[in-house]
Amino acid sequence: MGLVSLLLLALFIFVLGNLLFIPVWVAAWSLAAALTAPAQFLAVATNKRLRRNHALEHATINVLEERFGPHRLAGLAREDGFIIKGWGDPKAIRLAAEEGLARLKRGEKDLAVHDRCGTSWASANFVTAVVFLVLLFGLGRFSLANVILVMLLANLGGPVLGRLFQRYVTTSTDVEDLFITGFECQAAHLGWGRLLVNPALAGIPVVCHIRTATLLFYEDAA
Repeated sequence: MGLVSLLLLALFIFVLGNLLFIPVWVAAWSLAAALTAPAQFLAVATNKRLRRNHALEHATINVLEERFGPHRLAGLAREDGFIIKGWGDPKAIRLAAEEGLARLKRGEKDLAVHDRCGTSWASANFVTAVVFLVLLFGLGRFSLANVILVMLLANLGGPVLGRLFQRYVTTSTDVEDLFITGFECQAAHLGWGRLLVNPALAGIPVVCHIRTATLLFYEDAA
């Protein structure tokens, strides 16, 4: 058997393997996602403190991007506040958090939604899982065409659903009695990642913890 024949055989095995493996893998992943995603969304939806801090985290990043353009920043909401990490100026992050909270209190609800939020990705994954399972049980068979169709639907519907989930499920703009009570920032060690960004343009790698509390909690603590 010549080299060309071996290459064609290897290509055939690769394509056939993918045609069989990909649908099975997506089906297993879809089932797991469909079972676990609702509980994850529910855990956030029922925690108002987390939803408020999630909204303020997004508002902070949105304010920074309004002023300085896209930033290599990531956020994580917690019950006692939120964390911003990446390349940025600590003073600018603190001022953005204060401005973001003030603007949320003035009714700028769009600040609570951010397109790069993990909620959007989770929503897209959930759409992919549900649609695939519906097609699978509706048609009664696996196929690569089903996988491609589902991916297209998820790419179209996931971002839209993600924004809706953020607005009504994972964030809360009811922040009238929310206050920033502390700000801690330290240099971060991001390893090889610091080689990917020009520090002169993006600031320094930092991890900032912005602490929040409601008025009632703050008065009790005092």
